[in-house]
Amino acid sequence: MKTILDTERARYEEVWGSIDTYGQYAPGAERVPMFLDLVGDRRGTVLDAGTGSGKGALQLYTAGFQVYMCDVTADGLVPEARALLYEDACLWHDLSPLAKGFGHPGRTTFDFVYCCDVLEHVPPQFTMLAIDQMLRVARYGLFLSISLQLDNFGAWIGEPLHRTVMAYTWWRDSIRELGEIVESRDLQTDGIFFVRPR
Repeated sequence: MKTILDTERARYEEVWGSIDTYGQYAPGAERVPMFLDLVGDRRGTVLDAGTGSGKGALQLYTAGFQVYMCDVTADGLVPEARALLYEDACLWHDLSPLAKGFGHPGRTTFDFVYCCDVLEHVPPQFTMLAIDQMLRVARYGLFLSISLQLDNFGAWIGEPLHRTVMAYTWWRDSIRELGEIVESRDLQTDGIFFVRPR
């Protein structure tokens, strides 16, 4: 029986395999300076959750982080990112095996979780569960950049890719139920949040 995760994985395998321009713009790479501003001089481990092309992960690595990546498929990873540690994972499932994995069985968390342009792709019934799972493995904080707009690429495969398009205030108020929002910014097209676990 096909699960929702199977459907999501197949959707993004199709997108990465059939739309040449899909990975050209990398919100994960664009938001790294904002993340660095929020964390200051602190470095350590970071999970790039929903890494996509891995371009953001590469910038985090260059900035001095020990980077781990996960997504529903590795099909979008650029060749340079394939040198970093990656595992397939579903964000609304238990992420603690990732924290214990990557050759560190004693680890229970990452210092940070970095998640850009991902949550709007998650089916609505799983968005808050995904945030909760990421907060469970984020020692110091979870950085989120969430698109507030419909996507343009879904037309290529006949269905929208941005499945949870909500207002900034909806995201802010919903996230506030799960963690302590240290910083939030309404950029009109995107919502930015830095959240500490409680």
